[in-house]
Amino acid sequence: MQAGCRVAIIGGGPSGIYCALTLLEMSKNVDITVFERGMPLSTLLPTGGGRCNLSHNLNNGDDFKEFAKNYPRGEKFLYSIFSRYFLSETRDFFKFIGVDTYSGTDNRVFPVSNSSSFVAKRMLEKLKNQSRVKIIKKEVKNVKDLAGFDKVVIATGSKTGYELATAYGHTVTPLAAALCGYITKQKYPPGVVLSTTDGDILFTHQGISGPFAYKHSSINAYKPYPFKLEVPLIDPEALSTAIAASGKKTFLNILSQFVPKSLASVLSEHGERQACHIKKEEIKRLEKLVFDVLSPDSKGETVRAGGVSLKEINSNMQSKINEHVYFCGEVLDIDGFCGGFNLQSCWSTAAVAALSITGAISK
Repeated sequence: MQAGCRVAIIGGGPSGIYCALTLLEMSKNVDITVFERGMPLSTLLPTGGGRCNLSHNLNNGDDFKEFAKNYPRGEKFLYSIFSRYFLSETRDFFKFIGVDTYSGTDNRVFPVSNSSSFVAKRMLEKLKNQSRVKIIKKEVKNVKDLAGFDKVVIATGSKTGYELATAYGHTVTPLAAALCGYITKQKYPPGVVLSTTDGDILFTHQGISGPFAYKHSSINAYKPYPFKLEVPLIDPEALSTAIAASGKKTFLNILSQFVPKSLASVLSEHGERQACHIKKEEIKRLEKLVFDVLSPDSKGETVRAGGVSLKEINSNMQSKINEHVYFCGEVLDIDGFCGGFNLQSCWSTAAVAALSITGAISK
C-alpha cells in the first residue's frame, strides 16, 4: 500500500466503522474518510433488543463451516472470510477498544455492559481526535465524488450502496425482506408466545413474529406470497394419553397442558366438553398449526436478502471489476439467522477488506 493511501468508506454503520478502526490499527499510512448521512452506528443500537448481540459462540467458535450454515445466502463465500477472521479475532478487537464480552446459555455473544449504546460509544471514541480520520455527514450519490480516493469501501446496505455498486459495474441481486414477522390470515391472541422446536412464535395483531417467524422469513425470502406455513403443534399420541387419564376434566384443561390457555381456548371448538368425549378427528387436527402467510410484516424487518453479487467479489472483499473498490457488510448478498450471525459477517467482511487494503492479507 502506498504511503498516505486515501480510503473512502461509504456508510458509517457497523461494518463501515469496524473497517475504519481496523485500517487504523493495521497501518499508519492510511487517511480515512467515512461518508454517513445519518448518525454513525445508529443501526447498531437496536441489535439484540438494545443489548447488542455481537456474535454467536457456536461450538465455542471452533468450526467456522458449521457457523456458516446459519446463512441462507453466502454460506460458502464466508468459508474463506471466517477462516481468516472469526469469533476469537472479533472478541479480541472489542476487548482492545474496552468492550468485554460474554456468551450466554444460548451461546449468543453480548458485551458485558448489555448495551448497544455503550458499544457504539466505544467504537466512535476510538475514531475521535484521529487526524487520519474524517466523518463527513453526506450522502455520496455519484462515483465521480470519489475520484480523489485510492480505495473505496462500500459498506452501506441502503439505496446509496446499491446504486454506487451498480455504477461501478456490479450486479445487485433482487432484494427481499428477511428476518421479519409475517402478516397471516389467521389471527390468534396477540402477545401469546408458543414454543416450537424452531423457536418461539409471538402472536401479533397482524400475524406472527419472534424467532420462528424470523428464521422462516429468511429461509423463504424469495418464496411467492401467499403461501402456507405449517407448525408442529401437539403430538396426537401424547394428547390421547393425557385425555385417557383426564377423568372429568374439560378438553380446554387438557389442551392447556400443551399450549398457553388463551391459545387453547381459540384452537378448540369444544373446549368445555369433557376431554373423554373429544373425537379422534379433533385430536388429529391439533397435530399442526397452519398459517396462510399473506405478506412480510415490513414494520419488523431487520435484514434484507439480496445485495451485491458475490460472484463479482474476491475472497479479499475486493471487486473483480474495479480493483480500487471493496465491499463489506449488509450491501453484500449475505444474510444470516437471528443470534449474532449478521453482525459477525459484518465484522469479518469489514476486517478482511481492511486487512487486504493494508497488505496484511496477500493478494
